[in-house]
Amino acid sequence: MNSEIPPAEEQPVEEETKRQFDTMGDALRAGKDEGSAKAREAAPGLKSCVAEAFHDLAYGVAYGAFFTGSFANELVPKTVKSGLAKGAEAGKAAARKAREKASEAFSPSAEEDAAELIEDGSTTPQTI
Repeated sequence: MNSEIPPAEEQPVEEETKRQFDTMGDALRAGKDEGSAKAREAAPGLKSCVAEAFHDLAYGVAYGAFFTGSFANELVPKTVKSGLAKGAEAGKAAARKAREKASEAFSPSAEEDAAELIEDGSTTPQTI
């Protein structure tokens, strides 16, 4: 053997000791208590982290929405804006007219007229 290298000393091995419980209920209660304590310790850090994440998300969404709207407002010429406004009004008016025609077609009197035609056996199409 080499005289320069000291012989290996046996170092004590640290064994993890396991707790023993009298009943399963005791083990469950101990686990609940330890878990609750660890959760109480971790909650403030997690809570502030989640709150900061939501703040950053809300800020980013608001910034993006308003920046895009303001940028588009400055970028789009007035003639395009007025054209969009006039087109929107014309679309609303056309939708109103279509809704009125549809409500007239589906009114109770139209349904009664159709029922009378079916009872009479008439198959000729008629305009209302």
